[in-house]
Amino acid sequence: MRIYKSCLLILFAVGVTVMAQAQSIDWMGQTTLAPIADKGAVEWKNQFTFYGDNNEFFEPFRVRETLLGQQFNSFLDASVNKDVDFWAGAFADHQSAQAVTTNVQPIFSFVYHEGGSQFVFGTLLPIYRHGLIEPMESTALEITRPIEYGMEFIQKDNFINLDSFLDWQQILTDVNREIFDYGGSARLPIWNDITVLGQLHGYHVGGEQYNGAVWNNLAGGMGLEVDGNILGASTLEVYGLGSKTTDLVGYPGATYGCGLYTKLLVCPDHQWQFFGISWVGQDFMSQEGDGNYNSVGTDGVTYEPSRTYEELGVRRFVEIENGATFDFELRSHWIDASWANSFRIMAFVPFDVTVDKPKEKTN
Repeated sequence: MRIYKSCLLILFAVGVTVMAQAQSIDWMGQTTLAPIADKGAVEWKNQFTFYGDNNEFFEPFRVRETLLGQQFNSFLDASVNKDVDFWAGAFADHQSAQAVTTNVQPIFSFVYHEGGSQFVFGTLLPIYRHGLIEPMESTALEITRPIEYGMEFIQKDNFINLDSFLDWQQILTDVNREIFDYGGSARLPIWNDITVLGQLHGYHVGGEQYNGAVWNNLAGGMGLEVDGNILGASTLEVYGLGSKTTDLVGYPGATYGCGLYTKLLVCPDHQWQFFGISWVGQDFMSQEGDGNYNSVGTDGVTYEPSRTYEELGVRRFVEIENGATFDFELRSHWIDASWANSFRIMAFVPFDVTVDKPKEKTN
């Protein structure tokens, strides 16, 4: 067994209980709480999202995919009192010009907030996958699953940024197994420009009734972030990750796996970001993670115990006006011995309208 495998499993054992970053993360990785209406007010919150995502993967771990379409979410944010808000509205996704239907889902949420704490029950609006890195959850989920249903607890203060979530994807019936995922990420500043990082993602299929399949996948670990000044603002992240997959029928891999993830970001200004990612894995598996980091292929049969992956990219982020933003990303990928490329274009156009303001008391 390689030396790094033993070290990473130790890191994993320490770190799998650490949970999550924040509901909202800007392009530099800083976290914010979800925006809430003023006390006693009713606001109509809206956002158009235009997306195009294309990759040229032809190896067995992640196949070629093109995502192109538009999304719109619209909901009323009613402030019940200083600590409680209620969201009610809808989300729509039109995936391509050829699509004859539009996916529409409801938005209903109870939001309790006090200081730096926030609890969301109902519809979740995750940004950048709850702060999970690519081995935990694929970046494609930002487009294919922009809303979730479950619970989320967020804590942001001078001590820690924390977001723990439960996303219930499918309810148990006589024909379907229950499916849910959970976890998140954490950031804990410890000294000057050094931050301790945590990641956790679990995936469960099962249910006590109907005698169907029950299996689990768990991945997570810990890392360090060091901020510096290399050609501008820069950040180096290093994670030691581990995984465990149990009771999955036909799964060809080992129960336990591990990996070492390294990412360097260099930001000459607020609009440009250059980054590089390196990964070395051994029997690693995260059910919703990017397939380029997993040892099992998309067909569930192909299996390579030892994996290497590198990625180089550039990102251009432009703040236009009134909250509208344009985001372009171009990437090169080295998957073991093969090469691929991908790009993403996204535009966000929000607009909020105050429906009702709290009336001032008069003497």
